[in-house]
Amino acid sequence: MSHECDDCRQEFDTLSRLRLHDCPGNQPAEATETSTTETTDEPTRTSLEDSGLDREKLEREYPDVVGDLPELSDDAREGDLSALSRAIAEYERVLTKVSRGDAPGGDDLHSDLLFAYYEPLADGLAAATETNGWEVLVEFADAYDPRGQDAFPEVGHVIANVLGRSVIRTCQDDGVDAIPAAALAFLGAIPKYVDEHHVAYEESYTYGWGIGHPEHSVADQLLALAEDEPKFVKITLNTAFYVDQHAAIDVFETLVTDEEISGTRSTLGLETDLTEFYFQAVADLETEALLGPHAPPYWDEDDDLPRVIDVDPDVKQRIRALAHETGVADGLPAEWALRDLEPGPMSEMLDMMSANDDNP
Repeated sequence: MSHECDDCRQEFDTLSRLRLHDCPGNQPAEATETSTTETTDEPTRTSLEDSGLDREKLEREYPDVVGDLPELSDDAREGDLSALSRAIAEYERVLTKVSRGDAPGGDDLHSDLLFAYYEPLADGLAAATETNGWEVLVEFADAYDPRGQDAFPEVGHVIANVLGRSVIRTCQDDGVDAIPAAALAFLGAIPKYVDEHHVAYEESYTYGWGIGHPEHSVADQLLALAEDEPKFVKITLNTAFYVDQHAAIDVFETLVTDEEISGTRSTLGLETDLTEFYFQAVADLETEALLGPHAPPYWDEDDDLPRVIDVDPDVKQRIRALAHETGVADGLPAEWALRDLEPGPMSEMLDMMSANDDNP
């Protein structure tokens, strides 16, 4: 489908060309003394101290910042493609304007704006994808692909969210082979561009649902990120075990035995050797006490995901053998279970829950 710029009316064959074209209407306006005075009075500064600005309050107090975004996002929520293109472009413009200081408010306002319109736009894009198929979502992913600009777009979390939802449903309904490789490539690239506190980083864990894909190697990407992004690798690998435990165990074995993969992971001020850290990726496979495979924010709660799997005896034996080979099992009980690989308070909590189950 063709796409038209709302400002200059130029038409483009792809959404990517539309987004990246140099339109005079997209140039940031210089802040004037009047606008600065009107938006930096005492009541406004006080409102920014509230951590929970809701959408109505944002639209009432920052009309010049949000512009047409409220109306556009409402229209887009039903999945209309034309409305979606305009709404997501406006969302990016608003967030960019605030993040680079062309509007008052700083990081607090940026965060409030991000979450105020995140869900309706993600829901709209998800609805459009369910109606029109993967082609629509892949076009958005291509238009906002961070690898094309070597920077993560302000609206990348919306794209990643819907990619995650669609990857899970496709994997469950049609198998991993039916997932477009471009979708996995987008999710797998996210840790390169944002840190683990970014909302898109959490969404990227759904990458694990693509384990075993014939055209995109999730395994190779996890191994490439093993030292620099251990949190991403651990949670993604954990999800992969729920999808294909035989493919996941091969990645796991390399992670914990490859001497070129070294280092530690810092958690709450404590340093954990990466080998020990990666063993935690399999600790919850046989217990419902932990979360199970990852799903992105706003995943439909009615779409329950399995929280335990029947671990193949051969897979379990490989895990046990690797634990002894690497020394991870040295500090464990003689009759240890997978859940014992999660140390500290979590392990103690699981023991207490188990004891309660045994003594009703």
